[in-house]
Amino acid sequence: MHREIPFAMLKNELKDIEEILIEQEYSDSDNTAQINLTPHFGQIYSAWEAVLFSNTPEATLVRYFHYHLDSISTTSITLSNSQDSEKYLLSQNELLALIDHLQKYYFSYFNDDAIAPIIYHQRLVSQLNGDICAIQKTLKSSDLNASLIACLLKWFSVMSEDIGKVKFTFRSLSYFGCIIHQLGSLDCHSHNAEKLLVSLLIRSNFNNLSFFVYYQDTIRNAFGDFRHTQERLNYLVEQKAEVSSSPEAKNIAFDPSWPSIKTIIGDWLKEEIVLAEKFLTKGSDVVVPKIPLEMSVAHLSCLIRLLYEESVFATQNLQFIFKFFAGHYQSKRQAVISPGSLSKEFYSIDQHTAARVRDLLQRMVLRINRNFFPMAVAINATVLSYLSMR
Repeated sequence: MHREIPFAMLKNELKDIEEILIEQEYSDSDNTAQINLTPHFGQIYSAWEAVLFSNTPEATLVRYFHYHLDSISTTSITLSNSQDSEKYLLSQNELLALIDHLQKYYFSYFNDDAIAPIIYHQRLVSQLNGDICAIQKTLKSSDLNASLIACLLKWFSVMSEDIGKVKFTFRSLSYFGCIIHQLGSLDCHSHNAEKLLVSLLIRSNFNNLSFFVYYQDTIRNAFGDFRHTQERLNYLVEQKAEVSSSPEAKNIAFDPSWPSIKTIIGDWLKEEIVLAEKFLTKGSDVVVPKIPLEMSVAHLSCLIRLLYEESVFATQNLQFIFKFFAGHYQSKRQAVISPGSLSKEFYSIDQHTAARVRDLLQRMVLRINRNFFPMAVAINATVLSYLSMR
């Protein structure tokens, strides 16, 4: 028989633990450090079980357990950032046990998109460390494409080094562990290793932008083997069919906010196929309209350099970047920009050019502040007004 629990009885079961730990953090007394928290944690398990088997509506249960997971994560992160974090190892292990319990027995109510505590991330990397090191060593000694290797190694570095500087969700960490386990069984020295690896990443919805750029470059490089446009078209159609027929894991992704990697690659191949078909029909190059810019080649090159140095582009191939901008944009005074002129200006930016681009960026920041942070703008205006009156 289900037990009736009034909504008013649903509460933050971690409140007592949070208060005790905060008192330990800021109190000069050693008495609080001697408080046994085990009974308090035991009460949480009992409270969760009572709520689960009550008549509480599903929507309320979701909010209830999501709230508790957030409380656990926030408390754990606070302890990790403490100056004496080692003092809380026992409490941290208890908090980890709560998370494990939620994942195992209350998975329907577990919020995979919540930020994972630092110690949870550390434990996962510690468990995977042997596999990560072995995969890194194998990739570096393999004959795989350098861009593909760099893409994976960069991801490994972000996920396993400097833990705590970047916050990750439980979903992202779970996905990382899933890929590591799959890569561990892949023979990177076999004759078709790269094809198997790409297939694995597509199947696992690795919708990483650097991986997509690698895939594009691979297709474009293959064009050099074909003399005629019809051969290129046939190749593109074959690649699209291969990607479309590839199985795809559901509900997992490198970045859940982006389309699946099959969709991204499929849409791009569809565009390439259309261009190739038009070329065959017209018998000449398809003219791509260029976007006119209200800036000079020097200013455009300066902007490209800033974006490049901030790693906005997922590729390090400058010639490819120059060729793209030259093919799709025209400057204020030049309808045709050559990659060479962009390259020349890229490496010879003077102070006058930098000042003009800086003014542009400052206006953009002011616009962002006005449109998205109006309160901050209002406060700054009030402060300036007050200072001018003094």
